[in-house]
Amino acid sequence: MYWLNRIEVRLSLLMALVAVATSLLTVALNTFQRERTFRELPAEVRDFLRRNEGRPPSLSLTPELRQMLAEGREIRVRMRPSESPDNPNPVFWITTDDPSAPAVRLQAPPRLRRPSLEARLQQNLLIAGLVATALGVLVALVFARRMARPIEAISAAASHLAQGNLSVRIPAPQGEDEVARLARNFNHMAASLERLEAERRAMIADIAHELRTPLTVMQGRLEAIQDGVMPLEMAEIDRLHHQARLLARLVEDLRTLSLADAGRLNLLLQPLNLAEQAGRMAATFRAALEARQVQLELELPDQPVPVQADPDRLAQVIGNLLSNALEHSPAGGQIVLQVRADTTRAYLRVLDSGPGIPEEALNKVFDRFYRAEASRSRATGGSGLGLSIVKTLVELQGGQVRAQNRPEGGALFELQLPLKPT
Repeated sequence: MYWLNRIEVRLSLLMALVAVATSLLTVALNTFQRERTFRELPAEVRDFLRRNEGRPPSLSLTPELRQMLAEGREIRVRMRPSESPDNPNPVFWITTDDPSAPAVRLQAPPRLRRPSLEARLQQNLLIAGLVATALGVLVALVFARRMARPIEAISAAASHLAQGNLSVRIPAPQGEDEVARLARNFNHMAASLERLEAERRAMIADIAHELRTPLTVMQGRLEAIQDGVMPLEMAEIDRLHHQARLLARLVEDLRTLSLADAGRLNLLLQPLNLAEQAGRMAATFRAALEARQVQLELELPDQPVPVQADPDRLAQVIGNLLSNALEHSPAGGQIVLQVRADTTRAYLRVLDSGPGIPEEALNKVFDRFYRAEASRSRATGGSGLGLSIVKTLVELQGGQVRAQNRPEGGALFELQLPLKPT
């Protein structure tokens, strides 16, 4: 039956079972101890206790006896067992020092039949056991209901969550017990799922937009060539090739991030000199820097800076940081590439002379498809994934990356990697 599956019913039945078992054990031990104590008493005492319910009979003295006692006369009392089956109380024969005076016979009237002492003890223990059972069931119902209510709420919320309602929450109970922590953890999980779902939808929309832009350009130009509106010449082929490269770069960036998320991005970690790697990457950017009239200043140490990293992925990280700095540096600006080390970590810093990062964007620059200046980034071919790839690759190699604004203007990106002992 359904009601047997409820936690409060099961807990109540368990409490009742414990109370009944405890009561029965108490009765059994008490009965054993009482019988053992009774067997140690003399036979006449046991008989007296059983017949007189554990107390002497009450007697009512006659006026003559009261007078005798008041005068201080000597009286003699003899007790004999009763011969009447209807009145088991003993008979008292009272005589005085006067031989001619008749003996006075006293016998307490029969009382109503009551259970014996043993029966009353058993009855009291039984009543106590029943009361304990009732109290146990009541306490179990109260506490089980208090515990089951948030669990039922969590179960109902989980059902809504499974149906796609990610905004469902439950009132978190007060306290620090297991049920309260479970309720708070459920709310935290639901909030995380809702945030991830919103990010997933935004990412799908961004991917669709990024793919649509170059495809639309290529489709329009190809249709114009087919219609004879535009001639098929090398300049037009170069433009189409540029759009194809943008598509290939976006697909490769998405592939890198998806492999990293799935834990399938293979890194070939090996010892290398961070300063030497930074110098090689700076040399590859010389032509792009000269075309944009941006000066690159290198601050590299003379001593090697040994780290354990993947050369290709580290080159990709440095290249993305330099590309980002070049993209935001104006003509005539300057980019500084620094490498230094302390006792435990190696540092690579890229500083630019651009407008800097808006304060509200400092915590979002490493998010996927985030652009502080969306229109300008798209115009220069940025996909919004470069810094996300930087953060992912650096963390996979045991490092950290952060962004901040320089006091004199411009942005600063700092990469930290564990220093490999030589």
